Amino acid sequence: MTYLTITPQDTLDILATNVVSREQEVHSYQINIDNYQVLLMSLPQDECPAHLTQYLGTPTSQLPGDMSFEDVRLISDYQYRNLISGLIRTEFIEQNKAQRILNALKSQIPVDQLETLVAGAKVKMDQANANVTRT
Repeated sequence: MTYLTITPQDTLDILATNVVSREQEVHSYQINIDNYQVLLMSLPQDECPAHLTQYLGTPTSQLPGDMSFEDVRLISDYQYRNLISGLIRTEFIEQNKAQRILNALKSQIPVDQLETLVAGAKVKMDQANANVTRT
């Protein structure tokens, strides 16, 4: 496509800016994955006790009123563990998608210009963010 106002250098600058943003996205997914994995270590590692497995899909507000607080806590912990495990899978999937887009963006910038253009885009983005926080 031909543009009247956008130069090839503009395209490279836009690609570099998108690389910076996409790297931050990939990194954010990794921070979430790492955080969830640490959180999982504080939750039960074993299988849910057999007498409680029937309640794993039951909201805690709907558990039997005569259930012990210890069993309610256990069910809540196992439910939370399952939720966090699912979130880790989702973060991995989304990170993989973002990484593919990042790779596609990088592939459109000449290798000998990649580091310089991305570094310049990062500086511009940091300056823009600093200006926004000052106002």
